Parts: sequence; C-alpha cells; structure tokens
Amino acid sequence: MGTPLLGRDGGVAVLSGAVNPVDSSSASKKCLEVKSPILIFLHFHQAIRLELDQLHKSAMAFATGQLTDIHPLFQRYHFLRSIYKHHSNAEDEVIFPALDVRVKNVAQAYSLEHKGESDIFDILYELLNSNRPRDETFARELASCTGALQTSVSQHMSKEEEQVFPLLSEKFSFEEQASLVWQFFCSIPVNMMIKFLPWLSSSISPDEYKDMLKCLRKIVPKEKLLQQVIFTWMEGRNSVNIVESHDGDPQIWCSTNGSGSSNLTLETEKVNCACIYSKTGKRKYLMPSVDGSDTYPVHPINEILHWHSAIRKELIDIAEEAKRIQLSGDFSNLAAFNERLQFIAEVCIFHSIAEDKVIFPAVDGELSFFQEHADEESQFNQFRSLIENIQSAGFNSSSAAEFYGKLCSHADHIMETIHRHFENEEVQVLPLARKHFSFKRQRELLYQSLCVMPLKLIERVLPWLVGSLAEDEATDFLRNMHLAAPAADSALVR
Repeated sequence: MGTPLLGRDGGVAVLSGAVNPVDSSSASKKCLEVKSPILIFLHFHQAIRLELDQLHKSAMAFATGQLTDIHPLFQRYHFLRSIYKHHSNAEDEVIFPALDVRVKNVAQAYSLEHKGESDIFDILYELLNSNRPRDETFARELASCTGALQTSVSQHMSKEEEQVFPLLSEKFSFEEQASLVWQFFCSIPVNMMIKFLPWLSSSISPDEYKDMLKCLRKIVPKEKLLQQVIFTWMEGRNSVNIVESHDGDPQIWCSTNGSGSSNLTLETEKVNCACIYSKTGKRKYLMPSVDGSDTYPVHPINEILHWHSAIRKELIDIAEEAKRIQLSGDFSNLAAFNERLQFIAEVCIFHSIAEDKVIFPAVDGELSFFQEHADEESQFNQFRSLIENIQSAGFNSSSAAEFYGKLCSHADHIMETIHRHFENEEVQVLPLARKHFSFKRQRELLYQSLCVMPLKLIERVLPWLVGSLAEDEATDFLRNMHLAAPAADSALVR
C-alpha cells in the first residue's frame, strides 16, 4: 500500500511525476459481464477514482499557481474523506466479515489498509488546516500528499477488484451478493446516502447508469415506498453540486430540473395513512395532520424528551435484567441480553452524534457534551467487553460471582451517567431551542438528527420509539416527520 514520504522537516516529500489512476482489473470486469450485484462496488470505486483525480489536479493547480483559492480543495477533501470513510466502514462491518466466513486470511489485510489510508487523510487534513504560509513549500507538500493518497487508495481498490470481488462472485450466490450490497447500503447513514447515490450516479456514463439502475432494482427490497426513496435519490444525478453546510461539512445539493418537481413531492392537501408498529407488534394506523402552522401548542423539539424517556426505560429494563441474571445465576439467555444492549448502545451513540453534529451547533456553537458522549460510548464498550468475557469464560466459571457483580455495577453506572447527561441537556439545551427556533426549524433539526442513523438502525428504532409513545404522541411525532421531510424523502415517513 502506498504511503506518503515524510521529509526531514516532518512534511510530505514531493513525489516526482504525475500520478496515474489504476484501472479496474480484467478479473473484476467479469462482474460487469454477468450483471452481478458487485457491479455497484465497481462503480463506487470508479467514482472514488474520479474524485481522487480531481483532488490531486486541484492540488497541482494550486502548486503551479493556476488556483489561488484553496477553499474549494478543502471542500472536496472533506467530501471525499466522508464518502471514503463510510465506504470503508461498510466494508469492514458487512463485506469482510461475510467473506471471512467462507474464505480465511483475506479480509483482515484490507481492514488494516483502511487504517493506513485513514492516516494519510489525517496528514492531509493537518496540512490543509495548518496556519502555515501558503508558500511554494506548502503547495508542493500539498500536491505530494494528494498524490500519495491517490496512489494508496487506487492500489487498495485495485487489489479489492482483483482479489475480493471475484471471491464474492464465486463464493456467494446472486441473491447473497444482492443481500450483501443492500446491507452495505443500509450501514451508511441516511444523510450520507442522500449525497452518495446522486454523486455515484453522476460519476458514470449514461449506459453504466442504466445498467446500475437495473442492478439496483434487483438489490433494493421490493417494498414500494423504499424503492421510491432510493430511486428518487438516484435521480439527482443531473444536478449535483458540492456545497458547504453551516458546520463546514460539504453537502450535495440536488436541484429539481426544469421538467418539474420530484415525483415524491409531499402533497399537503392530502392526509396519508401511516403504518407503524405498536408495543404489541401490531400495526397502528395514524392519520397525521399536515397543518404546518406555528400555532400548534407543543414545541416539536420536545420530542427529544420522548427519545430520552425511551432510552431511560430501556436502560432501566437492562439494569433490572442484569440483577435477575445475578440472582438466578442463569446465563443461558445472555446472547439475547447482549443483543438488547448492542441495540440501545447504537441508539445512544447515534443520538449523541446527532446532538454533536446537528442540535448543538444550531443552538449554540459553544455548547458541547462531547466528553460526556465519549465517556458513555466507552462505558458501553466496557459493558459489551464484559459480556463477551463472560461468554468466553463459560457459564460455570469459578469467577461467575465476580462477573455477576460487575454486570450489575456496569448497568447501574451507565444508567446513572445517561440520566445525569439527559437532565443537563434538558435544562441547558431545550429551552434555548424553544426560545430561538420556529416550529419549522425545530422539526428540521429533529429530522436531520434522525438521518444521522443508517437505514438498518432506523428500521428498528422507529417502531421501538413509536411503540413507547401514547397514540396522541405518536401522531404528533409522525406529523412532525411529515412536515420536516424533503419531498425526496417523504416516502420514508409515510
């Protein structure tokens, strides 16, 4: 794997010669011939190569004086890093573990390379974010670093195309490949999927785009609303621009073309019947109002209290279950207990991400609970590690009594930490949001907060949250989601 060369002064040494993108291997192109679902990954790599090439060309233009404003280069870097990070994470979470079950000693090397590439991204970020004079030395180091990044990532992707993709095609059936690709998509946060799909579709030729649409129709589950959402996002291919959001994170803006608005434009004159799941697992059919006026008596931002209440209840139940395990000494259902813990840990972690990236920057740029969020994630990780140790030690271990005590202690500690954290937020943050934001803005923040989660978590979280609400609260929740969702996402909240 290529790495940047460090100069004597700690900077990145200059690479000689141009950096040539690495073409897809002939072995991987077999995927194209048979229209394998793996085709999607090839197009993803193709789009990343184009982005890497543009980043390096911008750096070279800056180094030669053809580009004087470094801000667009910074934006492109942020966008590429965000896309590539989620691409790598999805591979590590979905593709490589599945492959490792059928082919040993392949996946780990690629996961390690992801770490190396992340280090190069870090070096480039430090360079771009430094206060160094934008002189010739800086410009040369910048071009060298973007070249090193392009070489490293391109080589890594080519190796995947030569080794991993043929194995996926060989060892997995068409249906299994389609399932892996869908799981890959579902592990990417929704707010990134909204950017990723139009960016991906705009990076390929019209013929390749048609082939990819055919492939996607075989991958996306046959649920009408879900297909509407995915293919509406894809339609943004003709109007993709990278812009910067209020927090400095590049976004993709998809405009409607001259032919009219999206097919999924929310018709506020109509009232859609929405289907969600109740506590009993049965479907509730709610008829949300679509009146968007700010005369509605309850502040939408108060729905954060519903999240807090549902999380508190889940944590209390987990703590009580830990005590039952301690009293009974029965570890036979520990796997189910661990799965429940994993779920609430994910909910809490993404809830924290939403606060850090959406709510707090909007309410008060100086406000931060970053350390509290990091401590909570660490506590969840320790709790999960303890359960894994219990499972590996066996249920009849002589140290079982010690495990019992630690299990209860960890559960109580997490509950107390989260409870204290929520109380501080409810006192410090929510009053500011109620005071300074219109109901419309409050709804937008709530919807944006939901979209930091990946689809696979949202499909579990929404029934869980709504199932914890009274029917009038569930109706209000759905109403606010309807009013906040952009037209292209409206099918998600029907």
